[in-house]
Amino acid sequence: MMNCTNDRFRTPVAVGSPLRLIGLEDKNLFIGSCFAEHVGKRFSEARLRTMVNPLGVMYNPVSIARLLTSQEADPERDFVLYKGMWHTWLGDSSLSRLDADECRQATDEALSSLHTELKRADNLFLTLGTSRYYIYKETYEVVANCHRLPSIEFEEYDLSVEEIVEALDAALTSLHEDNPRMQVIFTVSPYRYSKYGMHESQLAKARLLLAVDKLQTLHPDWISYFPAYELLLDDLRDYRFYEEDMLHPSDQAVDYIWQRLSNEWMSDEVRSYLARWEPIRRSLAHRPLHPESPEYVSFREHTQAQLDKLRDDYPHLSFPSE
Repeated sequence: MMNCTNDRFRTPVAVGSPLRLIGLEDKNLFIGSCFAEHVGKRFSEARLRTMVNPLGVMYNPVSIARLLTSQEADPERDFVLYKGMWHTWLGDSSLSRLDADECRQATDEALSSLHTELKRADNLFLTLGTSRYYIYKETYEVVANCHRLPSIEFEEYDLSVEEIVEALDAALTSLHEDNPRMQVIFTVSPYRYSKYGMHESQLAKARLLLAVDKLQTLHPDWISYFPAYELLLDDLRDYRFYEEDMLHPSDQAVDYIWQRLSNEWMSDEVRSYLARWEPIRRSLAHRPLHPESPEYVSFREHTQAQLDKLRDDYPHLSFPSE
């Protein structure tokens, strides 16, 4: 018979200790799958110094490694024309343009911005999505995004643990030599790739987890792992915390992971700042029915005074101009 005397209906997951707490003046760079977008968005909303996926969402480790080492795009191999639009194999459709030169310019500008940030980033967050990757048959280039070209145009492969480690280790070691202050924080996206099959998706996640563990072993002083994957699958472990597709984590799940990250991996100074900023952020998002009412005018003036004080106390952060 099941023992019902235990009233704990979840399995708490420890997030471990960071190599270095995230500081208020740190520069944070997020690269990777859509989960990097979600967590990076929380950093941006908190007005922390943040750049998120300047070339768009990245899923596989080889494309991420190439992004970390490519200073500019190859005009002959890194672009494709499809249905009247030019696309780059280095990024997603946010860089696509009707004109070839404009697409190349947008790609090179995004690469330049990324590498400027890599030279000064304090924290590089890399979110790995899958070990599966695609190669464009015509040029045999690994692609970061297929841009909805027919599947017949690509060959599909799975990276081994060794291949993931080799690709990322070479790229990250070179970056760390140029920027020794930078710490790398890996996460593995909890999104499940059902189109591969659930078992195959889990195998891909296992390869990513093993590769990250090996990279931590190689560079214990500057590579760490934050268990976002485990927080969703083992701590929350409920379909209530997924979107309607039952594959993507919900906003509530991302908020929970953000809270664990901010509470346990950020400095006291950051947490103190966030405690002041969050109620102001909510107030700024408020949209009144009667904006000219005396009650709302008073509310707005009070919020503005709080915002002005926050600007004075944290002049290095960028706040809205309300």
